[in-house]
Amino acid sequence: MNLRAITDQVGKEVEKWSYETLSRPAEEISFSREIDGQRIGFSLEANDEKELGDLFICMDCQPEKVPFFTFLLPSYVFWKRRDGSVYY
Repeated sequence: MNLRAITDQVGKEVEKWSYETLSRPAEEISFSREIDGQRIGFSLEANDEKELGDLFICMDCQPEKVPFFTFLLPSYVFWKRRDGSVYY
């Protein structure tokens, strides 16, 4: 299982979510999936950091069975504008 590839794939899916959905609290938008027989959690955090209301989205990947070097787990980050467009 390549966690970087999985995180990138799921991150591209999350980019398509609406601004309104992504602006919800982390506990409401975080989720998990079973991939290749293993449960993987995706925790999302949105921070409104830009003057125009752009959201900074950080999605962390956390397998149920944590690898030895947990600090090496991948994240996926992007900015979401109110109009639905995305930038990095």
